[in-house]
Amino acid sequence: MLRFTFSIASLLAAVLVCTASQAAAQSSPASKPDSNPASNLEFDSGTKGWQVVLDGVMGGRSTGRIAAGEGGTLRFTGELSLENNGGFSQIRTAVPEGTFAGTTGLLLRVKGDGRSYQCDIRSSRLRLMAGGYQSVFKTKAGEWTEVEVPFDQCVANSFGQRVRNAPPLDGASIESVGITLADKQEGLFAIEVDWIRPRGQAAAERSSAGSLASVATKAKLTTLLELVKAAGIEFPKDAKLTIFAPTNEAFAKLPREQVEFLTSAKGKPALQAILKHHVVAQSLESSALLDRRRLKALSGQSLEIDPAALTVDGARLVATDVAFDGGLVHVIDSVMLPELRSIEEIVAQDQRFANLRAAIAAAGLGPQLGAENSGPWTVLAPSNDAFAKIPADALKSLLADRPALTAVLAAHVLPTAIRRDEMLAQGSARTLMGDGTVAFALASGAITVDGARIEVADIEAANGVIHIIDRVLPARSAAPAAATAAPASPQRAQRAAAILELAIERGVPRFNAGDTASCAALYELAIASVVLLGEDAVSADAKADLSKALEQGASHEDASERAWIYRRAMDRALAQMAELMKPAN
Repeated sequence: MLRFTFSIASLLAAVLVCTASQAAAQSSPASKPDSNPASNLEFDSGTKGWQVVLDGVMGGRSTGRIAAGEGGTLRFTGELSLENNGGFSQIRTAVPEGTFAGTTGLLLRVKGDGRSYQCDIRSSRLRLMAGGYQSVFKTKAGEWTEVEVPFDQCVANSFGQRVRNAPPLDGASIESVGITLADKQEGLFAIEVDWIRPRGQAAAERSSAGSLASVATKAKLTTLLELVKAAGIEFPKDAKLTIFAPTNEAFAKLPREQVEFLTSAKGKPALQAILKHHVVAQSLESSALLDRRRLKALSGQSLEIDPAALTVDGARLVATDVAFDGGLVHVIDSVMLPELRSIEEIVAQDQRFANLRAAIAAAGLGPQLGAENSGPWTVLAPSNDAFAKIPADALKSLLADRPALTAVLAAHVLPTAIRRDEMLAQGSARTLMGDGTVAFALASGAITVDGARIEVADIEAANGVIHIIDRVLPARSAAPAAATAAPASPQRAQRAAAILELAIERGVPRFNAGDTASCAALYELAIASVVLLGEDAVSADAKADLSKALEQGASHEDASERAWIYRRAMDRALAQMAELMKPAN
């Protein structure tokens, strides 16, 4: 059985096998590797070749749509209807006969909605008017899972009835592969497919072909491989990746003493951070890559994309779109170095933070932001001029009052990493002590946080990000206890419910059409608006639940997952509002 679990060393081995004949030949981001006959079972290049088959051929009214998902996946969404004797929605693609010769089954990586689907396989040995070999599998809502489909356990069915005396399914005879929903449960559905791969001995032999030593030499990535082995790190399991791979010449540009330090026991954490800075947890072709302006690496820090110069964090792309089982490789001409200092170290060494440094020292908050605490944190750092705006006597008193100073500084630290381009979408964020929030807004063309203007944004640190602001924020006040909160107003609750219902009405079609990012943004805006209406519109519990959903959603890069987090919170809030709006007896 094939499993997509690999160490960084084995992953690079696979990369080098795939790049042996390609890396040296590619000279620009426009060049592409040749596709193989079964490439439509991987979706890095789109969903071409897949089609939807609906129960409309039998008079049914079910729907189904195919869309390319983020990171090179296929999204199959729609609504199952049982009207007019309907009840199925299917996607499928043809494959050249012989594609799966010598294999014993299929392995699918899917993320579903908790419903049961079936893998549908058609064979030249058993041609039916409607049906084929089927294997039912259960999905977990919002979770990626691997589904095994052994050929010897697939059952031949036609019009929902088992075909007697059907020959066993032979991989060599497969003509098409599909996924069907026919669980007799009406309603919306959504399943995302990362890949469909062969399972068995022949597949394993194909994936391991090639000599690592000769391939590494041809691909000119031997230094990277050596450093990867020295670092001893592992990539996330069950993930599609983009690797920016520096050439041997790129590593040769580094000072010898730096390389010696990185390969020493003391330098191992720094080496791991540097290597993670070259990996992104999604598979992006060069065309999609150059549409971005920023990517988040596994180091936790951002990579700046310059499409005009064809660079990533200043490193030029010299070869692109080299496919391997775990994603894609783009070869670059320089090593990208992340910020290895902690927030505490940056504040201690940068004169722009002289007054903030004194305040942090007086409050004893340095270790909280130090290298031993990985965070990530966001620090809203008042400039020296911002501290200068506080009267000298008041500032002196504040520095002498440690509890008061700690409360003020806590208003400037957020327990998550938020960069400038994420602020307006997020709307607000909870502060360090959890007893208050700060709000982000746009004023006169500049982004503000609780009215303070961000002067310098996105100063990267090993454990977070720093933004310089132009004034000191006040300490947060704890929210009133639920027992003393003002009772919610039915009229205000009705207004809040209307906002959420309108967002759902407009968001569902976008989600089903594959535009999950737009749907998630719409839901997020609606929730933020309802939260701002206050506890006279929603109960304290509902407000806390919605606020928590905003925080949870912000931590997910997957737009589909964000949309589901927001939608579930909205449904719970609407249920509470419905109780509130019931007329009194």
